[in-house]
Amino acid sequence: MEQQPQASAIRRKIFALFSEETRDKGFPKYFNYFIMTLILVNVVTMILETVKVIYEPYHTYFHAFELFVIAVFTCEYIMRILTADLAFPCGNRLKSILKYMFSFYGLIDLLAILPFYMPFTKLDLRIVRTLRLLRFLRLFKITRYNNSMELIKSVMSEKRSELGVTCFVIIIVMIIASFLMFYAENAAQPDHFPNVLACIWWSIVTLTTVGYGDVFPVTGIGRFIGGVIAFLGIGLVALPTGIISAGFLEKLNEKNKEEKKESDTEKHDEHKCHKQYCPYCGHKLDE
Repeated sequence: MEQQPQASAIRRKIFALFSEETRDKGFPKYFNYFIMTLILVNVVTMILETVKVIYEPYHTYFHAFELFVIAVFTCEYIMRILTADLAFPCGNRLKSILKYMFSFYGLIDLLAILPFYMPFTKLDLRIVRTLRLLRFLRLFKITRYNNSMELIKSVMSEKRSELGVTCFVIIIVMIIASFLMFYAENAAQPDHFPNVLACIWWSIVTLTTVGYGDVFPVTGIGRFIGGVIAFLGIGLVALPTGIISAGFLEKLNEKNKEEKKESDTEKHDEHKCHKQYCPYCGHKLDE
């Protein structure tokens, strides 16, 4: 009976390593720095593995580091499962574990180590470890980034109708341009404009004014159509940017007005509070 409180205390100490409230204090802080550094170094080694002149002479060291990373990530995954009921309190420990395992970060943690334990498969899912870098935002507690994400979400939600109409118009123009270019250039360049689907690639790079240059019109009518489409693309593709920018300005102005209003209210309350007391003796004045 005495082992249960001890086990609970141990699990709470483990949970303290991942808790938002304690992760920036004492040992949990250094533990999280270690995990984040390991993730970054692991991503760098994954990049260097693609460079043969670096990987081939030191493949033994790369493999040893991979084993170390897998060992650490596996231990972390097990610790998170053991403390799932503390992170996801549901009243049932099994439900808490399942809730963690099927959460976004739970799936990322699993996919980060699963390929190592499935050598018979040809799938390489190690790249998902890059998504674990998102935890850097939690580590540094940069709340203004969270506010920025909320602002982006709010703007996109409020302007979804305008953005939808703009995107629909761009798609219509792109399809019309593909048909026109097919009939104008197919006879002269059957390899570059074999069908309307192939012309869509040209219309995309032209409307976005990227113009890779791998496919371009050579006939007079084709060049005229290409010029018109390129000119339209300058305005059409800029429309979503203008809509989003206007939404951001509106939100920022609203935010500034709210902050100013709160500041004025605080100053008014402070001034009112000062008027209730004598500035010399501090006694409360009669109203």
